[in-house]
Amino acid sequence: MRSLNFIAVRQNLQKDPTSDFSGLVRGSKGYLQAHFSFDAEWTGCGKVAVFTRLGKEYPARLSADTCIIPEEALSYSRFSVRVIGVRDGFRIMTNNVDIEQEG
Repeated sequence: MRSLNFIAVRQNLQKDPTSDFSGLVRGSKGYLQAHFSFDAEWTGCGKVAVFTRLGKEYPARLSADTCIIPEEALSYSRFSVRVIGVRDGFRIMTNNVDIEQEG
């Protein structure tokens, strides 16, 4: 299994510079996972990663700040991801990060 790592600081999501995003090939299923590192703003939040492809959203609940990337998001050459966190009437949302795939 391959992990794509992201860092969320407040509402800013970015690719982890130590993570390899090269050579991704569209059409994977159950192989790619996303792992997120969060700053203190996110403490106590239930978190959902939202993967978007061609305007359609595919949410995935995070467990231990990780989720399998939905196969529907992986069937095109580009998809994006953002994270939403909720706790006690509080909601925080990040920007979208674009991911490119080959073939």
